[in-house]
Amino acid sequence: MDLLHFAYKLLFGHVKISMEIVPPIFRNCSSIFIPNKDEKYANCTIEAGIDPCYLLRELHRAKEFRTYFLAIIPIILSIIACSLNICYLLAQIKCFRQEKASFKKRQIFLISRSLSIILANILFYVVIIVWKSSGFNYPSAMIFIFIGGINFVSVTGTYIGLTILLYTAIAHQFWYKTKLTLKHCYIIVAVIWIISFISSFCVAFWGATLFYPETAPISCSFEGCQRPLVIIIVISLSIFYGTVIILYVLMMLRLRRLVRKSSLVRARSKSNSMTALKRLGLNMVTFAIGSVPILIVCIVALVNLEDLSSLGEGDKSPCKSFINSALFVEVEVLASVAAIVWILAMIIDPVINILSDAKLRTLIVLQFTSVSSSLRRFRTGSVKSTLSTDD
Repeated sequence: MDLLHFAYKLLFGHVKISMEIVPPIFRNCSSIFIPNKDEKYANCTIEAGIDPCYLLRELHRAKEFRTYFLAIIPIILSIIACSLNICYLLAQIKCFRQEKASFKKRQIFLISRSLSIILANILFYVVIIVWKSSGFNYPSAMIFIFIGGINFVSVTGTYIGLTILLYTAIAHQFWYKTKLTLKHCYIIVAVIWIISFISSFCVAFWGATLFYPETAPISCSFEGCQRPLVIIIVISLSIFYGTVIILYVLMMLRLRRLVRKSSLVRARSKSNSMTALKRLGLNMVTFAIGSVPILIVCIVALVNLEDLSSLGEGDKSPCKSFINSALFVEVEVLASVAAIVWILAMIIDPVINILSDAKLRTLIVLQFTSVSSSLRRFRTGSVKSTLSTDD
């Protein structure tokens, strides 16, 4: 009965915990004290003037954020994103086989982008498994940064390639059809992936030292290494992000001007150009949505770098988590927002591209109809088999 009584209190908060089991330091916040869990924080040494109840409340907030917003919700969204992108990838591969060589050039970049998103989701599951099994440490932080880096650089490179490809197809049609071959597109995609892996590994190798300087394989002091490193990373990402957005805007303005001026262009060609412009605009919106959180997290990390770097100093212990609970809340909120918005962009990307591409849309509808018909035939056959067995 005592166990049921306590469980009822935790769920509805109508029953008070006996003050005898609450340590004196937490007597003023017995309503949030969890017996058999929070006793380990009672003997922690805190600075004068700091409210222990505030630290305990912040610690519980950090754990809630970690459970729901950094694990459960991202995993659910990641499953949706992975499923959508796998379906989108299969439809792209089927379209790629049916298209002419000139249309395959764009499909190569779209397939590369889908592969990057699927790979990022798979590696995200690996990070969750490592985190739940052994907690965050230097290797898991390095993998986490490596995943974000690969996805950011490869997807950004793909967007740049698509932008230039669409611009060339409209502004320089002859060169696009005769000089730019499929082989060139394969080479460009391969270069994008090579740059993504190399740059992401370097950023992850050094970036993880910001959070775990004592367990890192290299020495990285705060003033001599950590601060300059974060400044370089933030500036590089900002330049990279700004360059892509500016390139998108300039390309769209240039293409719109060309389409309006080309009064001699055939109506069909003009319609194709407008479709390309719409795709370019949608790609820009998707890129902006998915990349802004990463940039914001990097800027906030730079502003609070000295405090954040202290989390990786010393051994992990309950008292360390308790004393730095407010800082842990900040870290959990930043990581949660970045992860959720990042994955939402992965969901939006295939949806936008499917809705804006009539061929893919028709193909997916046909595939869905085919699967539904197969399921109906399977169910009908099962019912008939059951009836014949009963007879």
